[in-house]
Amino acid sequence: MTHKFEICLYQPDMPQNVAVAIRTSACIGFPLHIIDPLSFSFTDKRFRGAVMDYMGHCNLVRHKSWENFIDYSQDKKSRVIVATTKTNRSFYDFQFIEKDIVIFGKETAGLPQSIHDEIKLHITIPMNKSVRSLNLATSVAMISTEVSRQLI
Repeated sequence: MTHKFEICLYQPDMPQNVAVAIRTSACIGFPLHIIDPLSFSFTDKRFRGAVMDYMGHCNLVRHKSWENFIDYSQDKKSRVIVATTKTNRSFYDFQFIEKDIVIFGKETAGLPQSIHDEIKLHITIPMNKSVRSLNLATSVAMISTEVSRQLI
């Protein structure tokens, strides 16, 4: 399957979420980037239990740092789009284009303010204002499905 977009996880810290994102990547067919460091190992039983045998079907790209990832995105001439709760711009109303990379922050802390300031494109999943946010793996699935739908 030819991919038209990519997803990036910034220093994720919950192994089950990363494993489910890998499964989503394998099933939908987009590359999944992870910016290190991770606070867990891929040998963690919580990770292994959720990822099952999907790891070999995922185009997984690891980056040692934010700078390494930005160099990659600039080399590919990709737009980087921040998925965040800190905007009102719905991902449903956003026009995705080929080569876009949507980045998600760490589950426990989001993205650093410096990244919010550096990256100008921000989207959100509209939700009930009385709750904080969706699970990372759920958010990745929702947004990657919409990007796929738009780019078919």
